[in-house]
Amino acid sequence: MSAPLDSRIIRIVRWLLDQAEPRRTADLAADLGLSQRIVRYRLASVENYLRTWGAVLEKRRGSGLLVVAPPDIRAAILDDLRGRSEAPKVYAPEERARLLTAELLWSFPELVSLDDLHDDLGVSKTSARRDLQLCEPWLERNGLAIVRRPGKGVGVLGSERRVRQVMVQLLLEALPAGLLTAVVHESSDDAETLLSRVPYGLRERLDALPLAEVAEVIRGTVLADRLAAGAGDVVFALFVAVTLKRVDDGHFVDVEAGLERSVLEHPATDTVMLLMPELDALTGEPLKRPEIAAIAECWLGLDTVQRATPELTLDASLPEQLLNIAGDRLHEALMDDTELKANLASHLERLSIRLRHGLPVHNPLLAEVRARYPDVHLVAEDLGKHIEQVIGAPIADGEVGFITMYLSGALERARLRPRKRVLVVCSSGMATAWVLVSRVQAEFPEFDLVQVLSEEAYDSLAHGDYDLVISTVPVDESAAPVVVVSPLMSARDVRAVSEYA
Repeated sequence: MSAPLDSRIIRIVRWLLDQAEPRRTADLAADLGLSQRIVRYRLASVENYLRTWGAVLEKRRGSGLLVVAPPDIRAAILDDLRGRSEAPKVYAPEERARLLTAELLWSFPELVSLDDLHDDLGVSKTSARRDLQLCEPWLERNGLAIVRRPGKGVGVLGSERRVRQVMVQLLLEALPAGLLTAVVHESSDDAETLLSRVPYGLRERLDALPLAEVAEVIRGTVLADRLAAGAGDVVFALFVAVTLKRVDDGHFVDVEAGLERSVLEHPATDTVMLLMPELDALTGEPLKRPEIAAIAECWLGLDTVQRATPELTLDASLPEQLLNIAGDRLHEALMDDTELKANLASHLERLSIRLRHGLPVHNPLLAEVRARYPDVHLVAEDLGKHIEQVIGAPIADGEVGFITMYLSGALERARLRPRKRVLVVCSSGMATAWVLVSRVQAEFPEFDLVQVLSEEAYDSLAHGDYDLVISTVPVDESAAPVVVVSPLMSARDVRAVSEYA
């Protein structure tokens, strides 16, 4: 008994079978993260599939949809859906980016062929490359880089320890709220309902983790009471489950000798050691010292954060409040910048996850954005203080750096940030001058190249009209600073000019 199904139809059918009362199409779409148009488009296929099993999809006016079928038919349908692993996969762009990110992380340290990626996602190579660009900033924010090896594939660049932490971060962000809590706390009915919202690629990753078994081990120790105050039990169980799966797959962590010694000698680590006999039983062999140190490090971090961080609530109007402050301080047009508002809202959601679960933030560009946009960074610091007042918890400097990046990006995008007026001086022919101009425009598109002059013409110029002079020969510095460069502009020259960008 078979009918053509894709992954979205399977998720819709599962959701419908979970409902004991009629539910609206809008509820279905919201729960599965789909648009109502996509849901309505597939309802005919859903209805045909259910009919092949003798089940009926009733559409009750004013109430919604309800599957009418006896329990044995419902069970048979669910069994059939579980065996549909080869069904065509249909994903939204955001889902594809997360699935691609998961593939890169779980494949580490191996590279992944782009051919395999676009086959798994069910899209063209062009779309797969575009999805790869979407997930790259997220990985960079979490301290990992994408490496591309022509003819071999793509992968992530980082340490095993960092990759495991980012795996946990991805699952916390990508899985429906409450799913991991339901698994850790043995709420099987809630877990099954929420699993219907998880796309196949992520569901397979989650199913492969010994999360329920690890949670059961933790519940039998004093760690459960220490972590129960917040969501730390979920994060800790998830990190340990990821660790056991990576070890089982032959991937081992490398912890610096000093860190390993200091963590393992910490008095609180004695509590973590209570887990080891049963964790060793799950893996089939004793965990090595670096693995124990990585688990203890996670525990120590969560224990400290949970004692210091209050229960977090996000005000839905917070992005709007931040826009108003930024508009007052930087430019009023920012108040109506919908892209900036969306970026801030998305970042605040990730921030709430990090604070709720005690996860660190990594911003490799903090020093650079602070130096390059000092005025914007000051405003971002004030926004950070406002966020702290609203949520009642401190935020890290790295978060302020990200806010600076969003604000400066919005200013550059709308050309609201004053552009530096730059004068180019060249002693030789104009051909050489325009080679330099091309290099400056390529490296510093934010510059406004106002004029190109010879050395003689420069001497008689009113220098107060310019913010910077880039010259191939030494000239007198007046109102504007002078940077002397070669006509071809070397990497050292670029760094010298960057100080004034």
